Amino acid sequence: MVKTIFRRWFLAGLLVLALGVSAGCVTDEVASNADIVLAEIGSASTPAGSIEFESKTLVYSADIADLVDTVRSRSLEIDKKDLVMNYLVLQKRIDCILDDVEEAAKDDATIQCEGKILVAKEGEHGLLGFDEITEEINSRDGEPAKRDYLAEYLITWNKIKRIDRVEESLAQIRRSNALPVFGALIKSIHRFPILYEGNELVPRDDIPNLLDEYSARDTEEAKRILVIDYLER
Repeated sequence: MVKTIFRRWFLAGLLVLALGVSAGCVTDEVASNADIVLAEIGSASTPAGSIEFESKTLVYSADIADLVDTVRSRSLEIDKKDLVMNYLVLQKRIDCILDDVEEAAKDDATIQCEGKILVAKEGEHGLLGFDEITEEINSRDGEPAKRDYLAEYLITWNKIKRIDRVEESLAQIRRSNALPVFGALIKSIHRFPILYEGNELVPRDDIPNLLDEYSARDTEEAKRILVIDYLER
C-alpha cells in the first residue's frame, strides 16, 4: 500500500517538477521513446507488463498501472507527453546511479549523468553524500526497491537544484549590480528570467523585488528560506 501511494505521488508530481523536458533539454531519444510509451498506453487495454523497446525497459511493470492512470487523467496531449518524458528522464538518471555506483566507489568519484552531478561526495542541503547513498542502495533487497528509493531521492535532488539555481542567480545578479561604474548599466539591461533546465523559476518582473528581499536577509539560512518560500508559492 505504501509503495502504491508513493508511486502515485511521484508520478503525479513529475508533471510539475520538470526534470528537463523543456525545449532544448530533452534528447530526441527521450521524445521518441515517450511517443512509443504513449502509443502503448493509448491502446484500449492497460499493458500487462513492462513496456520494452529494442531490448530496453522504458516503463517498469511496477509503474504501469499508476502511470497509465496518471497519463489518462490529463486532458492535454502536451501534458501527457511531458509527464511520460519526465518519467523517462527520471528512470535514465536512476540507471546512471545504479550503473555507476560501484565504479564511482573505486575511483572515489561523484556520480554524473549527462554532465549533472546526481550524487556528490559530500551531502548538502538535505541531500545525502556518496557513502550514505551507497549504504541506502545496498540496504534494499531487489532492484524494484532500489529504484523506488532512488526515485524519491532524485525528486528531492531536483527540488534542491532548483533552489540552488535561484540562489546562485540572485547572488550573481547582486554581485554584478554592485560593480563600480558598470553595475548601474548591468542592472538597467538585465531583463532575463531565472531558468533551470529550460523552465522558468523566477519571471523577470519578480527579480527586482525578490533580489531586494534576498539582499535584506542577514544570514545564508534566511536567504535560502526566502527562496524556498518563493518557489513553493
